[in-house]
Amino acid sequence: MAKILIVDDHADTCEILRRLFVRAGWEAVCVTDSLAAQGAVRASACNAVLLDVMMPDLDGFGVLSAIRSDPQTADTPVVMYSALRDDETLWRARAAGANDYVPKGTPFGQLRERVAAVVH
Repeated sequence: MAKILIVDDHADTCEILRRLFVRAGWEAVCVTDSLAAQGAVRASACNAVLLDVMMPDLDGFGVLSAIRSDPQTADTPVVMYSALRDDETLWRARAAGANDYVPKGTPFGQLRERVAAVVH
């Protein structure tokens, strides 16, 4: 069973996604504190991270940078997602080391498939 860590500062969104992934057969953990996300990646031993871009304190790009710079988590697949739908944000996510970028509002089946595609 694959395990996903969902990082989103909106607890309701995080919980909805967690439940959807669990129903789809995944083990899922939520973190709503972007500053604690890197430690959660280490502690959860997850197969993938679903990471929101827009968060207070440390945005998703800061979290991604911390994940990629830590030898223990550097290879963890990260899919970023956001309400931002512009090409600049997509390319910035890819350049920062995200494995994929999915706009919020994408149907869950497609989101799950995109996350599953980056799990190794």
